[in-house]
Amino acid sequence: MKALALVLSTLILVACGTAEHSVRVEDKQAFRADTTIALGTVANKTGESFDVDIESMLAEAVVGELRKENLHGLQGNTGVVTMDVSIIEYRKGDAFKRWLWPGYGSTVLVVEATLLDTEGNVDATAQANRSVDAGGGSTIGAWKTVFQDVARDLVADLKGHITGVKAQ
Repeated sequence: MKALALVLSTLILVACGTAEHSVRVEDKQAFRADTTIALGTVANKTGESFDVDIESMLAEAVVGELRKENLHGLQGNTGVVTMDVSIIEYRKGDAFKRWLWPGYGSTVLVVEATLLDTEGNVDATAQANRSVDAGGGSTIGAWKTVFQDVARDLVADLKGHITGVKAQ
């Protein structure tokens, strides 16, 4: 019975969506306990245009998370690294289609971030991917909330490397 419950919970988790995120630190000494992050550029690298401003949506979400975690800094200040973010893939998706057939109408957001020191050297790179693959009415608006989720993943991972305390 426990095995069946484990399989069902795994299927439900996978069917709803996925979340993957990671950080690769190039220069560990670039980060101190008082390091803060200034958001540089947010660029749409998908090669597509959308009916919503995905760059602004991601920028607002990232700055909001940085502020919430007391990591927001201003470019040019001591101890501040700059984070440039590229949106690699975005699919707005459709909650009705997800309800009809899981995987059909998925909402997807894939981003890559680069943290640069004041001389433009890469201190770290990060990736975050989120998708909403199943669900109906409860996933209405996922096209927007996915930006908050990805921003939260990015900032939590970076905070863990800066402060040495990993996100739970």
